[in-house]
Amino acid sequence: MSRLKYTVYAESILQQYEAIFRPYLAEVGLGEEVLDDPTAKIPLSQYNALLELVAQRSEPCLGLRMGIGQLGVPVTGSLLGGFGHALRAAPDVRTMLDCASRYLVVHAQANELSWCLRGGRLEISYRLSDPGIIHRRQDAELALGGLCVRLREMTLGKYALLRADFAHPQPADISLHHEVFQCPLRFGQPGNLLVWPGEMLDEPLVSADPRLYQALLPGLEEERRKRLADIDLSSRLSLVILANLSSGNIGLDEVASELCMSKRTLQRRLRELELEFADVVEDIRHARAIELVSGTVRSLTEIAHQLGYNEASSFTRAFRRWTGLTPREFRQQSQA
Repeated sequence: MSRLKYTVYAESILQQYEAIFRPYLAEVGLGEEVLDDPTAKIPLSQYNALLELVAQRSEPCLGLRMGIGQLGVPVTGSLLGGFGHALRAAPDVRTMLDCASRYLVVHAQANELSWCLRGGRLEISYRLSDPGIIHRRQDAELALGGLCVRLREMTLGKYALLRADFAHPQPADISLHHEVFQCPLRFGQPGNLLVWPGEMLDEPLVSADPRLYQALLPGLEEERRKRLADIDLSSRLSLVILANLSSGNIGLDEVASELCMSKRTLQRRLRELELEFADVVEDIRHARAIELVSGTVRSLTEIAHQLGYNEASSFTRAFRRWTGLTPREFRQQSQA
């Protein structure tokens, strides 16, 4: 599980579904205080693991049902704090999507939304950029389901969704997906995508409140700068460590030097992010190992050397600690 700095705010979403999540918090390393504090920052990997665990144990379509508001008590207001209120207050679909793509980082640091016009159609893409998160179905279905329903509500159902693509494999039962999206569905695609008629882009929102929207922007912009500054450090740190894994030059002194800062400064910045340097190295090695074992045909010995292990046996022990499987077993399972 990645401990890199990517975080998501608890906001009201965990409170809304408190009864569903509470029994599983400890299994993913979260305390019950996250249910009471909307301002709590949760490691994105643990939040995502919570969604996947609850789906596995109780409700396979958890993310989709959360996105469309089928679970818990009726929602009043926004589950996403000021970011969510800004989306609802935007004057039209174009402004709402621009706001979502610019300020989603305020809510979750490794979640990305973008849009474009292609062939007269509006394409809205969504993805998680954290490479350490492998299982992503619940997050994707929560995001796409919620976006689909909110856009229909805020445009009074004037436009029909043309297509919905999902990056994850097709689930065994997609009856709810057909009910929600009401369009052709494609699974196992390069990315998560909703396709709407292009005319929708300039449609006014029935929830528009231009004065509230303008009032919320300065706070969102300030928080965006803070969140991006954190991401910038972890991104540069990740690149340096990745580039030096095979050589083994990944000590604190070497990495700080390549980042053009002192060892003390790097340690201070890491403390501000509540990170331990050794944990960051471990997480990057873990994520890269998953990528190489499942996504390439390289020999396990070659992968071990690329990750900085002198012996394949050391790599195998580490991989089993991370995943519960040997690299060979994991590769077979991922290719099944």
